[in-house]
Amino acid sequence: MADNYIEKQYEQYESRKAAWEKIHKRTSAKNTTLQGVQTSSPNEKPSHYNGKRVFVTGGAKGIGCAIVKAFCREDYRVAFCDVDEVAGMQTAEETGAMFYQVDISDGVALEQCMNHLLDEWKDIDIIVNNAGISKFSTITQTTIEEFDQILNVNLRPVFITSRVLAIRRRLRGMINRYGRIINISSTRSFMSEPGSEAYAASKGGINSITHALAISLADFHITVNSIAPGWIQTEGYDLISSEDHAQHPSHRVGKPEDIARICLFLCHEENDFINGENITVDGGMTKKMIYRE
Repeated sequence: MADNYIEKQYEQYESRKAAWEKIHKRTSAKNTTLQGVQTSSPNEKPSHYNGKRVFVTGGAKGIGCAIVKAFCREDYRVAFCDVDEVAGMQTAEETGAMFYQVDISDGVALEQCMNHLLDEWKDIDIIVNNAGISKFSTITQTTIEEFDQILNVNLRPVFITSRVLAIRRRLRGMINRYGRIINISSTRSFMSEPGSEAYAASKGGINSITHALAISLADFHITVNSIAPGWIQTEGYDLISSEDHAQHPSHRVGKPEDIARICLFLCHEENDFINGENITVDGGMTKKMIYRE
């Protein structure tokens, strides 16, 4: 089944690539590997890579895109997946990273994507589980299907990617003494507004599975941490009001690059003593008293 899936994905990719190139009227050197496309600018200097291999979920836009760009700038070898084909191709074109179009709520597709990448790379050093969706509605209006969908996108893939990596490392019987898994949580995992049950549950689950994985994957030399962003503005930053900036103790709303820098920090080899932790990055908002006088 996997072989047929890959062949089908390759055919679909070739068709999508031709259409995308026609729409954007761009030409560039492309190295194609079945489900993924790695692109590079004709004027780009050849990357020497630092030897570390990174896989990011939801890397086409927003925080995920900033993470992909940050690792690429530091000469990591980067692959990412996303359900958004157009944005994914654009990010791949800009960064030289390898893009896989995958709906991560489909567990089989996510496993196949990772296994294909592992066949190519032999191992993955860093996984950033970033992909997530949110939908806020009153508890009486939220359906069970909607609740399940948010958990299937936000929480379950953390288990799937971690499990696939652990299985592959055990099967290979080789000890890679370096590994990082970073899970993107949210400050909404420990503070809430009405109508956020599904999102809060998914992000709270990420915090919990993070420390569980840190213990389970210790023998594989993989540290596991989560990051809880606060208000991170992914677009229209210049439109934010001065009042919104001022309410933060850091005097500004966050940017995707703030989260990307923490990811890079956690991946430094000397930072292996940070393990099983959730790091809040919110400009100090969760430490601020909000009671009115």
